[in-house]
Amino acid sequence: MNKKISFKEELKRSLIVHALTPCFILCIICVLGFILIASVNIYRNNNIYSLNSREKFESVLNSYIENTNHIANDINIEDFQSDKQYKVDVIEGVYNFLNQKSIKAQFYIFDNNLDILYSTERSEDKKNFIKYQVTGSKSNFLGDSSNIIYIYGGNGVDNTPISSYLIVKPIIRDDKFAGVCTYELELKNLDAVFNNTNSTVLLVNKFHRVLFSNSRRFVDDRNKIIKNFRDKSGIAFEDGELIYISKNKVAHADTWIYVITDCSIYLNISIIMLLLIIAVTIIMSAAISSSAGKFSAKKTAIIYQLIDALKQVEDGKLDINLNIESDDEFKSIGHSFNMMLGSIRHLIERHDKMALENNMAIVQMMESQFNPHFLFNTLESIRYLVKFNPKVADKTVVNLSKLLRYSIQNTVDTVRFKEEFDFVKRYIEIMKVRFGERLEFNDNISDEVKGVSVPKMIIQPIVENAVKYGFGEDVEVLRVEISAYIENEKLYIIVKDDGVGIEEDLLKDLVFNLKEKYNSSDHIGLYNVHKRIELLYGTEYGLEINSETGKGTEVVLVLPEIFE
Repeated sequence: MNKKISFKEELKRSLIVHALTPCFILCIICVLGFILIASVNIYRNNNIYSLNSREKFESVLNSYIENTNHIANDINIEDFQSDKQYKVDVIEGVYNFLNQKSIKAQFYIFDNNLDILYSTERSEDKKNFIKYQVTGSKSNFLGDSSNIIYIYGGNGVDNTPISSYLIVKPIIRDDKFAGVCTYELELKNLDAVFNNTNSTVLLVNKFHRVLFSNSRRFVDDRNKIIKNFRDKSGIAFEDGELIYISKNKVAHADTWIYVITDCSIYLNISIIMLLLIIAVTIIMSAAISSSAGKFSAKKTAIIYQLIDALKQVEDGKLDINLNIESDDEFKSIGHSFNMMLGSIRHLIERHDKMALENNMAIVQMMESQFNPHFLFNTLESIRYLVKFNPKVADKTVVNLSKLLRYSIQNTVDTVRFKEEFDFVKRYIEIMKVRFGERLEFNDNISDEVKGVSVPKMIIQPIVENAVKYGFGEDVEVLRVEISAYIENEKLYIIVKDDGVGIEEDLLKDLVFNLKEKYNSSDHIGLYNVHKRIELLYGTEYGLEINSETGKGTEVVLVLPEIFE
């Protein structure tokens, strides 16, 4: 039988797991992030340097190839031998070209017997060696394009091995071999191209011979790249060390650039970080286990206190007060619990109050919807129109019937604004039958308002008041305007007239009466509209009255933006 684990012990274990897991994951992410960043950095730097070095080296070769072709195509060997000034001009052009180059080379011109006519090289031994190489390679460079010949061996003036590229272009005149133009590019001068101190750079030919290197680390005794790295790129291991290799071929020559980066330091750092993570995890486990035990004991006591309070609420006891002695979120929970109970008690009281006031408001609203005076005046108007204007009488009867039908529909409490506005327009049409040209009506309703849900018959009482109290001795024509718009998720309905307005004292009484629990004025319509809105949507919504004697009255209804 499995032993039941207490909530306290379960909480302790959970705290340990949830505290250590993110730390462990974060540490692993840091290590993996370091490895990833290091790998990307190594790959990026290695390959970018390799490509840039190849481009620089190819640029050097291309410049010498282009100049060799230029000289071979333009030079006249006979004039070069016989005309001193012509010879000076050619040599001056060569020196001007060489002076512009950061990587220097030696220039040679041979006649058709491959004897040296001129050379920038001063060493006779070197000249003889180059002549020997050119003579032995004659069959290789006879053609239309320049040829690059690699030479290795021999000794220069300083008794060092010679390793060079010969850039050779034959001079052809009238389909006959007239001589050779040659640049000798000593590879020991390539330090300006391969100047990376963080990686080993090798220039290797197709026979794996190392033509140039900035380190002998990966070169064997025969001056070749070590066997494990030949024709290889990517990750490799050498003597337990992690190595990254990139390889790029050089154009115009059977030569490859190897860039070799030692990654062992990053591997060692990663191993050290993993060991540190293990050590830190062990220390943190011990510390968190101790803290979690104390924390779980304290918090479970508070949780049991909360459970007991909830059971009392479940039993219907809403007058309890939870007192939690804590300086953390549990104290806020206790405070929120007490506030929640207070809100529940308040909501129950408010619900009872709203039910009573809503019933009263509905009764008063029904009493004020169509008072006998309105119906009497409308029927009198119809009786008169039947005799003198039957068409208008017929239209008025239709409008009145629609008004009555709309008003007695008790199935819905809210309607779309468009329906409510159509009801108001029919009411105004009936009023215009009575007042004729003395009553003008305008509206300014945005399209977005028409679908908003509003309480039924919320606008008509306001319009009725505007007509009823707007006319005066000095008012020949009364203009009533209804506008509606949405702003900040609220619907504003404005009923404005240019009638006699409301006296200042009466206006203050009306505004004060809107805040009262019960209506104490004769203006039932305004009070009912305001209370209906408050009961439906809350105290932040309702009715506002603005008026000035002799200028008219403006009533603003503020409703929430709710779509059906």
